[in-house]
Amino acid sequence: MRTTAIRGPVMVLIGCLLAFMVAISGCTKTSPVSTSPNRTPETTLTVRGNPIAGGARQVLLQWIGSDEDGSVDHYLVRLDTLDWHEVTCTESVFVFPGRTRRPSLVDEEEKHSFTVKAVDDRGEEDPTPAVIWFTPRNDLPETEIVDAPASVTGPMVFIEWIGTDPDGVIAAYDYRLSKWEWGEEWVQVVPDPCVAPSVTVGPEVTTVMFGPIAGLHKFEVWATDDEGGEDPTPAECEFTCNPELAGARLTVSTNFIGTHPFRGPVWPAIYDIPVGIFQEHLTFNWSADASAYGGEVVGYRHAFDDTSSWPAWSLEDTSFEITPEPGQHSLYVHALDNANVMTRARIFIDVSEVGLCQYIVLVDDYDQWEQVPAWGTDADLDAFYDSLLYCCERPVIEWNPEEHMAYGLPQPPDVATLAAASTVIWYADSVTPYGLEGIFNDPFGGSYSALAGYVRTGGNLLLCGSRVLGTITGEPYPMAITSQDTASGAVFVRDQLGIGRADNSGSAANPDYPWNYGYCMLGAVPTPAGEALGFEPVYVDTGDCDVQPGKWWFYCDPPLPNYARCGLNVEKFRPCEREALEIYETDSYLNPNYEGETSVMLCLSGDDHGNVCYMGFPLYYLKTFQVKALFDNLLPMFGEVLVDPTGIEG
Repeated sequence: MRTTAIRGPVMVLIGCLLAFMVAISGCTKTSPVSTSPNRTPETTLTVRGNPIAGGARQVLLQWIGSDEDGSVDHYLVRLDTLDWHEVTCTESVFVFPGRTRRPSLVDEEEKHSFTVKAVDDRGEEDPTPAVIWFTPRNDLPETEIVDAPASVTGPMVFIEWIGTDPDGVIAAYDYRLSKWEWGEEWVQVVPDPCVAPSVTVGPEVTTVMFGPIAGLHKFEVWATDDEGGEDPTPAECEFTCNPELAGARLTVSTNFIGTHPFRGPVWPAIYDIPVGIFQEHLTFNWSADASAYGGEVVGYRHAFDDTSSWPAWSLEDTSFEITPEPGQHSLYVHALDNANVMTRARIFIDVSEVGLCQYIVLVDDYDQWEQVPAWGTDADLDAFYDSLLYCCERPVIEWNPEEHMAYGLPQPPDVATLAAASTVIWYADSVTPYGLEGIFNDPFGGSYSALAGYVRTGGNLLLCGSRVLGTITGEPYPMAITSQDTASGAVFVRDQLGIGRADNSGSAANPDYPWNYGYCMLGAVPTPAGEALGFEPVYVDTGDCDVQPGKWWFYCDPPLPNYARCGLNVEKFRPCEREALEIYETDSYLNPNYEGETSVMLCLSGDDHGNVCYMGFPLYYLKTFQVKALFDNLLPMFGEVLVDPTGIEG
């Protein structure tokens, strides 16, 4: 029906164009009379079809003649079965309305012919005119999927396709992904059917990746050509995604950022969030295993930041090390199995430049029991630490984890904040310090300890509180840390605090009744090493039991000599192989297992590391003037300058 309806207008247009061309060309002339036998000329014809705006086709016809014993005088041309026209020009342009058809459906009534024959200088015509057949209709494109997942595959799916157009170019592709709902039908899932019926991409996009997904899916893709013709038979493939089949398991291990497993062509979204780290030397090692599904790893490759080019696949490419410049960087690692399935990994970091000179950070990691006045309110602790630090030349900023919430959780100081701190004083006087938990549980699952990185790159740290080592390591007391431990908390305790073994005197108790604790700490006295450094004893503030109760008044009621359950706990520890000074030991009451045991450790910087002092008891409950003397002796070792209220250095 459509072919018959448009044939007339097409032919009229062709005839008009040809007549107009002949009229203005000035190439019509009278043929000369042949006077002798002559070799006939030969004619060659070419055609070029190109789409033009407006949904039409522009056809350029070019021809040339040759004559062995003379010259070509002119040409005779004819479109379809119309009359011959005499011309001397050698090309012509025709324009036809554009319409579409499948290449496999040839409609003879829509085909056109152009015939041309040369005439030589003696009037002889080419007995075998050159003829070309063409159609003004647009041949629709074809689409083919060249790389599709197996019928049963993993949760990540990669698909590649190509498009071809016999008389033009591909202008765009459309695709969609549907999922089979059992007992129902195919339900479109990409894109959202409420938004669009398909995803439209440019002609340069011939791949797509989905996942993680599970269940039976169908993918369809079809090309659109430059004249707007769509492939009416989209290429499609069906596959079932099994989350247990995802290619080789790739493991990337680092010296400071932990160990991270990957599987499949798309890494988890969490690895698109940069992890803040300090500027320190990083080493990476990786390996992959495909034995779970009978596969074999055939090669690795990696790139740091620049992914414009990749090295060749190699089983020897299994490590990389660098000291990155400040800023964001990514390490990409690929593993390939013998089924050509690729597992991709990414380690995304944000490197902060270390300054360590702008301020002192005081981390108030004590919020859990503030509602119980016996433990000291937040205002009480703030006033206590202010009295210890008011003489510091550098300003002191307080970081309260509950004032820095993310994902509904209190957050510790970030790398950027720590990087500018000359000293960090962190007190965690509660059972579960929120900040300490957070700093050993970053978005990579606790793989990078910002506090450890701070110390490694020169920052000074004073850490104290109740059961802090248990919070950092996540291990129960007593604990032993060896050179074989790799968990970030254990490594921090061993390498930064210098502690190899630890125990805690406290027992389970109701925080509303702190006097029910089973073991007591009376105070701490300097060891010979501590005395040599000028440290003096510190004792629990019981106050004047007959006149004014102190901060830890439980020692007065009943009187101390008869009170066996005094409450305040303390840690004891042994140093590890790292050189550390045991500067205080416990003065205990009614607990001989802790009498004379080390309770304060000092690691002075002998390299690029910062100084670290760890105190295994809470400072607030001690006598303020004694703790102030301890700080005034310790902080200058950390490079802090102290001044008195009048501004004269002390």
